[in-house]
Amino acid sequence: MSKLISPYEIVAKSALPALRAMVARRLQEDYHMTQQQVAKCLGVTQASVSNYARKTRGMMVNLENDRIVSKAADKIAKELSTDEPDTREALREMTEVLDYIRFNKLMCLLHGDLEPSFQVEGCYACEGTFSGKDFDRLKILVGS
Repeated sequence: MSKLISPYEIVAKSALPALRAMVARRLQEDYHMTQQQVAKCLGVTQASVSNYARKTRGMMVNLENDRIVSKAADKIAKELSTDEPDTREALREMTEVLDYIRFNKLMCLLHGDLEPSFQVEGCYACEGTFSGKDFDRLKILVGS
């Protein structure tokens, strides 16, 4: 019998840390922030940021290859690097990106690995109530 791992569990345990790691790397490399500053921006511990940098956390899935996710990470890092960051906007953007990841089934291979008895092919659990049109706004926000 399947364990019935929710798509939200997979997103929370793999996509969210991967996105945070992407943003953390950008904040450190592009905006020359310390691990402590990055931790404060992202609402995580300095140890988490250290683990992102050493690639021991946030590496279950590589989202850098997805152009939309990569550009969104750029935009989030840019917002968080300002003198007065709009944290609500950064959080909203992160939420939209995570919805995009789920809706576009970027986690299906990982789900199959984590739950081999689950029939991933043909699954529609991640589709929820959104349509593809709902993500046109994300494409506009991060640019083409």
